Amino acid sequence: MPDSFRQAYAGLRNYIAQNPQIEMTDSVIGIPEEVRAGFYRVFNAAREAFVEEKFPVLLDRARLLQDNYVKAEGELAGLVSWEDAPTVSPVQRFLRSSRQSLARELFDSMFDLLKGRESLETFEQKGLQRIAAVWPPLFRGGYEKWAVLSLVKLLAPRGFLRVNVRPLNPGERGKSAVRVPSIEIPAPERSANLLFSQPYNAILAVPDLIVQSGALSRFVGIRSEFRPGLYNASNASLEREWSPIHADLLMSLESGLTLIYLAEKPESISLVADATRFCRPDLVLGYIDTRIVPKDAAMEAIAAADSRINPVVGSYVVASEPCPESGVNVETGPASRIRFIKAGYDELQLLPVIDALVEPAGTT
Repeated sequence: MPDSFRQAYAGLRNYIAQNPQIEMTDSVIGIPEEVRAGFYRVFNAAREAFVEEKFPVLLDRARLLQDNYVKAEGELAGLVSWEDAPTVSPVQRFLRSSRQSLARELFDSMFDLLKGRESLETFEQKGLQRIAAVWPPLFRGGYEKWAVLSLVKLLAPRGFLRVNVRPLNPGERGKSAVRVPSIEIPAPERSANLLFSQPYNAILAVPDLIVQSGALSRFVGIRSEFRPGLYNASNASLEREWSPIHADLLMSLESGLTLIYLAEKPESISLVADATRFCRPDLVLGYIDTRIVPKDAAMEAIAAADSRINPVVGSYVVASEPCPESGVNVETGPASRIRFIKAGYDELQLLPVIDALVEPAGTT
């Protein structure tokens, strides 16, 4: 509805006027307990009205993603469930409610508007820029979670394991970076309860989950939202290849990739990285929103990441746009290592990823 935001904002201003005990000046925000719930109800409604008015197409795309994610999650119900990390990740929040997630970007700016620090025009201009900036990583991250669930289903899981690593305790933050402590990697444990996202300050980088795959008759470790560990591992697997963590590698790993590991024993793939070493994956998946990023640009970016990460069987670019064609195009990337899949929300289009893992040379 045109002007729905300005109408909602007028309602917010009217609420403040009707409750003079609310203080809203350039230097003071005072919202008494007895009116706080009502204030934030109209405050949040104004922010969400902005998102609904300015970004209807993005909200429609987000609903389609949410519906398909919920469907994929439901198809694994009874086999696995997802736990919240100590801090809910932005992607998880986006999948729960895209409208509320995007509206969070307007929180501080809305208070600046109420205080008179911004005009309605500058608020709207900045709001458009902020939401446009956060949309690509949130949508890509949500689509990645859908793809991971779809791959898990295609792996024909016979069971799941998790590696329980703790976050850094507050008292440990003062430890010297010159001398990084060492710790043993916890043994993978059977579990049907897995973390949606690993804790931001986990002492070791471990798989999000390890799948006992009936389709491959092996164990498959999957890691998204990569961050390096904070401690060194004293018992890293000798069966895997390791490389030093450096700035170029981190730049590639932190750009929204899924790392996939394959092994005969879950202990061989229980560590993705510690503070100084990174485990070479068997395969890497990158994701593209073709409405924002051209296909050629995505292929070039994944080719650069592939050259740094060096996965055993190469990398795939998975596109979020539905396609009536067969969906798979093998590209002539470096040594034909980079493949492109127009998956949309058709999980069967991801079968080439499973096929690529059947005989990956060099794995144990």
